[in-house]
Amino acid sequence: MTEEKNGLSHGPANNEMAPQEDGTKVPLTDEAGQVKFSSNPPNGDAKIDISDGPTFSGLTKNELMKYADDPFWVRLRWVLFFIFWGGWLAMLVMAIVIIIQAPRCAPKETLEWVQESAMVQLYMKVPVDPNGDGTFDPQDVVMMAKELGVTTVYLEDLISGQDFEKLNRIYDNTDVLAVLKAANEANLHVVTDFVPSTVDQNNVWVTNTSFSDFFIPGTRTLDFSNEGLLDKLTEIFSTTWNSRGVLGYLVEDENVDETLKNATVTITQGLAEEDGAVVYGATDVNRELNTFTPELFKYFLDQHIDNWAYYKFNPRLAEATSDPDSKAKAKLVTMTLFLVPGTPLLQGIQTDYFNAEKGFIKSLSEFRGKESVQVGDMTFVNSTSEDVIAFARVMKGTPGCAVAVNFHPSNSTEVDFQSIAGVPEKGDMRIKISNGNYTGGELGRAELSRVVLEPLQGVVVLFVPNLD
Repeated sequence: MTEEKNGLSHGPANNEMAPQEDGTKVPLTDEAGQVKFSSNPPNGDAKIDISDGPTFSGLTKNELMKYADDPFWVRLRWVLFFIFWGGWLAMLVMAIVIIIQAPRCAPKETLEWVQESAMVQLYMKVPVDPNGDGTFDPQDVVMMAKELGVTTVYLEDLISGQDFEKLNRIYDNTDVLAVLKAANEANLHVVTDFVPSTVDQNNVWVTNTSFSDFFIPGTRTLDFSNEGLLDKLTEIFSTTWNSRGVLGYLVEDENVDETLKNATVTITQGLAEEDGAVVYGATDVNRELNTFTPELFKYFLDQHIDNWAYYKFNPRLAEATSDPDSKAKAKLVTMTLFLVPGTPLLQGIQTDYFNAEKGFIKSLSEFRGKESVQVGDMTFVNSTSEDVIAFARVMKGTPGCAVAVNFHPSNSTEVDFQSIAGVPEKGDMRIKISNGNYTGGELGRAELSRVVLEPLQGVVVLFVPNLD
């Protein structure tokens, strides 16, 4: 029964609140949602805590074991197992397929050693004397090559026409073997001429009937479709001539037909272990430009730049014409041949020319080492003047160069290189030829939209291409 006193109603006693001797009331239970009261006698503050109750901590081991062998959960685990590993294998297969089918980067184009460096012809009868002491030492060849920045030297007709395993008699009483040895020790490549298509009547293969299959019947012309002939030449080159330090063999252009072209490929493959090479495409620039005009020179370049050529050019011979500007023009031709696709083979480089032009040739050799000059795209500029030849060598990711030469003896002109894709607004002038006088180095900035060319002037401008 409820007790009433002084107008207040008191319910039944609550066992959750038990009085303590210090006056603090503490609940006797701790259930979820239960309110706890506590008081702090010293300051009379009250603290209220609302319990959240016990938290869920997962099933116990005993509870889990009830489902371990349950058919539903067993099947579910196996399904998830196969889904996981099936998905993983599918991703692996997809990754492999993507790698296989993804477009591959084109292999980096490179040149063979016989194409990379310009070549310089050596003359054993009138050798270069870099030291100027009136003597010739085989080491002079090494010194000359270093001074000119080349790594390949050329000796004409080393192979005897009467016996392909012997030296030509024109080298009798010379130190040619010592020169070959010095060049080999200095890691210089040596190139000579390939065997002639029509051999000398006293050739040992002609006089020995056991070699008759090497010739077209009834002639002294070699049959380059004969496998035995190709095997024999490969053997001679890889043994006799390789031991003398000769690695390259140059075929004259006028002797080349498809059969001989195929033969050069076959022999080169046979010389792969020795890094030997047989190449064709040699052309005599002096002969083809006997009557020099800029239009003829441009036509000559158009005919050769798409097929790698070996430009035999004698600047001294080009200078020795009746044209009063022949020296300046010969220098412009030399610069152009170094920077178009192809390999220049300089002839007539004797002591006086060597001493006068070594800085010029070395600077051109350095430019040939740039990737854009070796394998970059070449595009001509459509100049308004027939006396001007201008082009750019451009390749993404490597410095390009703009080349322009003006063969006119009195008129100046301008060239706009920005008509070529990838050519920026400005570049660095690095080479300038003015009336036959060479200047090299950092020559200032140049506006590539208007490169000014004075009479008988040539320039080379280095730039960073803006190809996307």
